Amino acid sequence: MKALPAETVRLLCSSQVITSVLNVVKELVENSLDAGSTSLEVKLDNYGLDRIEVRDNGSGIKASDVPVMAVKHYTSKISCHEDLEHLVTYGFRGEALASICAISEVVITTKTADDDFSIQYTVDHTGQIVSQKPSHLGNGTTVCATNLFKNLPVRRQYYSNTKKCKEELRRVQNLLTAYAVVKPELRITLSHNRAVVWQKSRVSDHRAALMAVLGAAFVANLLPVQHRQEQPEINIDGFFPKPGSDFNSTSSSSPDKMFIFVNSRPVHQKEILKLVKQYYTNSHSNNESVSRRYPHVMMNITIPASTLDVNLTPDKTEVMLQNKEDVLLAVETMLISLYGSYSIGDDNLKMGETSTAHVQNQHAICADKDDPPEHRSIAVRTNTTDISLLDPTPEDTSTDAAVDDIAMNSTADLNSNSPKSDSGESQEPIISAKSWSMGKSFSNPITGEGLEPVKLHLPKAKPIAKGDSPSKKPSSVIMEKMAKLTAYDLISNRSVRQPLSAFSLFEQDTRSQVLQENPTASPQDVTTAVKERWESLGEEDRKKYESKAEESLNSSNLQRKRATEGGGQCAEGKKQMNADSSLNKAQGVKRKAPLSNQQALDKLFSTQPSSKRSPAKISKPLPFSIATLKRSLNLLSYQKSSSAQGLRLVNRLASHGAWVVLCGRKLMLLNPFRVEEVLLFKRLLKNNILPTARLQTPVQLTDGVLGGQEYMDVLMNMEKGSPCLNGDTYFTDPRLVANGFEIKLTPGSSSTERCVEVTGMADCMPFFGIGDLREILQAIKARDAKTVEHCRPLKVSNYLESEAVRLARQLPLNLSRADVTNTLSRMTEELTEESQVCLHGRPFFHDLLTVPESEEDALQIMSS
Repeated sequence: MKALPAETVRLLCSSQVITSVLNVVKELVENSLDAGSTSLEVKLDNYGLDRIEVRDNGSGIKASDVPVMAVKHYTSKISCHEDLEHLVTYGFRGEALASICAISEVVITTKTADDDFSIQYTVDHTGQIVSQKPSHLGNGTTVCATNLFKNLPVRRQYYSNTKKCKEELRRVQNLLTAYAVVKPELRITLSHNRAVVWQKSRVSDHRAALMAVLGAAFVANLLPVQHRQEQPEINIDGFFPKPGSDFNSTSSSSPDKMFIFVNSRPVHQKEILKLVKQYYTNSHSNNESVSRRYPHVMMNITIPASTLDVNLTPDKTEVMLQNKEDVLLAVETMLISLYGSYSIGDDNLKMGETSTAHVQNQHAICADKDDPPEHRSIAVRTNTTDISLLDPTPEDTSTDAAVDDIAMNSTADLNSNSPKSDSGESQEPIISAKSWSMGKSFSNPITGEGLEPVKLHLPKAKPIAKGDSPSKKPSSVIMEKMAKLTAYDLISNRSVRQPLSAFSLFEQDTRSQVLQENPTASPQDVTTAVKERWESLGEEDRKKYESKAEESLNSSNLQRKRATEGGGQCAEGKKQMNADSSLNKAQGVKRKAPLSNQQALDKLFSTQPSSKRSPAKISKPLPFSIATLKRSLNLLSYQKSSSAQGLRLVNRLASHGAWVVLCGRKLMLLNPFRVEEVLLFKRLLKNNILPTARLQTPVQLTDGVLGGQEYMDVLMNMEKGSPCLNGDTYFTDPRLVANGFEIKLTPGSSSTERCVEVTGMADCMPFFGIGDLREILQAIKARDAKTVEHCRPLKVSNYLESEAVRLARQLPLNLSRADVTNTLSRMTEELTEESQVCLHGRPFFHDLLTVPESEEDALQIMSS
């Protein structure tokens, strides 16, 4: 036997710690969290194979620790094995950076609060520093790993499949989502190929973090729960689906939204996941499809570090619990109090009855007859645990928002000093709505302070200052447009049709057949049926469509080639012209062949030296008189003209695409394209209707989602259409429809039973949603906006600005005199004198000079 070389040992060990892009991101993110960072930026290039960069604003690496920061088994988090019993950090082995260095090229930039500037270090495969240089980055650490798995070709080959790369990117996003939920104060941004994929801003608590991750509609159906147990010490905090809620809004087909944490560490604990899924499924036993779905859950189990072993797997996602049975019992007790007991095969055991096999408890229902249903509470007490949660009445769904805003707390003991009834039995103290709302019902036994309901503060829209430019975009908002396929491309002013794929050709042939078979099918059903027929299509038929797609691609390439050919056409044109000229000479006909468009352009914009060009025409001196010019200008100024502000077009400057105009005695330079930008933007603001895409899951609108009862009142007062056959009514107000919102109203017997849902929204802008609807309602409420152009949200205005600029750039470079005259006329009618600037803040006119009134003034100007 022979000992393996150190390089081989290092590579073998590192390839076990770092097995994927997800492992690299996880280790670097946990190092950043251990450094106390509140902002994380994760950037990937080519799904992380070419480059992974994690930047934080943590404490940085001290200068004394820099030489060994990437050396294996060097760490500042523990010093001996006994420190694992008091572990408070995510990392502790000191292997992450060393393992990453062994399989990639690593550059580390760091700066502490005591350093004057940051330093960039280049590290080799052994973790030793090769070079260093100063950097411009601020406090914190940035780790950049490039060429991942370059010395492990088999593992890199694994990611050659695009589907696997996309799956890895999704796993990275799920990991960051988990940290975003458990760390509300953390700001996270994930970018791929310089495009932001997902981001989350800093929020105040776990509820707001779930709203930022899952959305307000999902969180509205989650119930906050707390569990406290002393022997052994177990604390559980989290959010669970409300009993009786719709499973479509509280579960999904994948476990991506089941967030389980142990001491704020995301883990894969199969027993806990199975337990939660069983009780949730049993609470919807009347629906068989629930058994294949996973509930939306966020649960953080806090136990002493001495009873937890996280050093089981290299990625630290599996943990060993010393009191595993007690933890599972505590979780099951909490689930029983929330969903009732879990029964299998016993028809006599119903939901709501607590199983005494697991825990002995007593139920106490305390409610005031005058209290609303959301103030009725159910307290479940065990020998070692206290759990309290709210039990909203299933029949009244209008109290969901009130239930969500009430903190679940189990520290109050309702048995103490309980009054007795006439029969001598002990009763629970009556809690009225007034005492609860004033925060005097419960008190913290440790501090003695009253426990108050939680209040969510919603941010208000920031008004635009007078001095701000309307085209100025906030730096904190992502304004990037998603790439969108178009049916035609504009190449050299020619429209070239995009090639069709095999599936698109099949869809054209099959869609009409599906509609004939089922005329009442929705567009989604038709698309689904076409996809199913395409998947079941035979191999021969599929080859036919693939051959048609290939023909479409060849035809498109041929059109593109014809549109982009310039020099080839010019050469062919010259040959044809020479052949025609020789033929004409032979026949004695003296005729000159006309130039083609491309030849005329080449001749006009030729870059040949002056020696090869045709000789310039000989200039002749002409008589000039200031008096004659003065009389001509006076004649022009008195002539009737439809030009704007008495403007008169003089001539066009071909080299600049601008026009010289005369206003009185002022000669000015006009840029007509800037005027067209503003006119197009104003027209789009008034008339453009954003296309609406149907949502798979409608978003229910409540007072809490919109920001208050006043916004709901404004929405209900807007114009509605006639009711449908099923009683539903759709809002037809142009201020909603033009901004891409489709809102449905389902009436009820009372205002509390009515249901308002957003069934469709515009999909041409990223991150367009309920916040933009709130902007529309705010404009109507605060400014009494009556027209569509005054109700455009900021995102819609910015989108229409970009569309106006795009359309203006498609105009021909050489506008005719009639076109420019029409532009000036429309400018006078639609724009004011104060708005004589384009969307980028640049003026329409540029002053050239003032025409002199006499020859003396002209001589003075010439002499100066």
